[in-house]
Amino acid sequence: MPTANLWELIKKECKKNPTIEIDDRQWDRWTFSKEKSDSHQEFLENIEETIPLKDHLLQQVPEWKEEEKAILLKLLEFITERGFFDGNLQDIANSLPAAIDRVKWVYDELKLLHPHGIGAKNLQECLLLQLDQISSGEHLELAKTLLREYFDELQKGKIDFLSKKLHVPRENVITAGKIITRLNFSPISGFSNERNITIVPDLKIFKLDGDWVINFNADHIPLLRFSKLYKKMVSDDCEKTPEIRRYLKKQARYGRQLYEAIDRRQTTLMGIAKMILERQIDFFEGGPKFMKALRLIDVAKQINLHISTVSRAVHGKYVHTPHGIFEMSKFFDGGGTESASQSAILERIREIIKSGKIRATDAKIVEILGRYNIHIARRTVAKYRKMINIPNSRQIVIHAARGKK
Repeated sequence: MPTANLWELIKKECKKNPTIEIDDRQWDRWTFSKEKSDSHQEFLENIEETIPLKDHLLQQVPEWKEEEKAILLKLLEFITERGFFDGNLQDIANSLPAAIDRVKWVYDELKLLHPHGIGAKNLQECLLLQLDQISSGEHLELAKTLLREYFDELQKGKIDFLSKKLHVPRENVITAGKIITRLNFSPISGFSNERNITIVPDLKIFKLDGDWVINFNADHIPLLRFSKLYKKMVSDDCEKTPEIRRYLKKQARYGRQLYEAIDRRQTTLMGIAKMILERQIDFFEGGPKFMKALRLIDVAKQINLHISTVSRAVHGKYVHTPHGIFEMSKFFDGGGTESASQSAILERIREIIKSGKIRATDAKIVEILGRYNIHIARRTVAKYRKMINIPNSRQIVIHAARGKK
């Protein structure tokens, strides 16, 4: 669960379970640094950032052309309070004006952005979009099948019918259904009327006394403990009926399971964060242009977890860094090379071209990137130029000549 959802779950469980309560202490043992520092507690602060929806989306597509960003902003005018799309693409294309193909492309890309599920035309598509963001997991494909082909039956709770129809155990259908119930049925429900979103990072990675430190955002992930009421009832000498003893034992077991589940969550996230810090240290020192390619499978092997566990763990989580707040999945860039992520290569190309110190041909850019141990083909440079809307040197000469005429 993302931090905000986990906090709500903890409060809900504490209200209905008399054996547990929130501990006043913080996750002191969940601090990681290359060298211990006595002053790290000074940095345990409430880190939240409220940004408009449009800015949150535009931050995810810095390489888009201005025309495409304008289309995105127009599409947002037709996003409902729940995050669904309630417009006509052809009408939007006519009103801009813009080519219908570009409008369709931007609309399809919008549905891949965070918050996941935004832009869907209905609840069914919204949930499928969110499942597509999960790379793997037990019964994930069954959950997708239920949504795609048996949405009505699923809503009506026809478990036995679905079990027989799909030839799978009843328990598998129930498990797949639980995966779906954990999704967000209103993608922008956390936004205000002004369409602002409050991002609560799970972790903060920062430099303290010359050393890099990882802290959990302890204000939003409290510890649990057995309640004083429960301890009193257990130690009380008065006679308790068998029903009361069974009830207390059952609730205490639930409380312990919740505590252990949160403990495992923190252990997993800290393990992933340590790997991110280790493998992306150049990013933390120098910024986005130094981000390297990092694969989920590599991290999973290093911390001895299944790739599906790592994928679920980073989904919807944020990290507060010296260079801004980033979704954890951003550190797992599938593009680029072994030495640099796609976003880092794009940033390098922008710098080379905008410096104006050389005639930035594709071949020259390939040569300069090689100095940074980034080895890509000229055709890849041409593709990246197109992505960030920067013409090649020949096109610049042609445009300049036309301007003189």
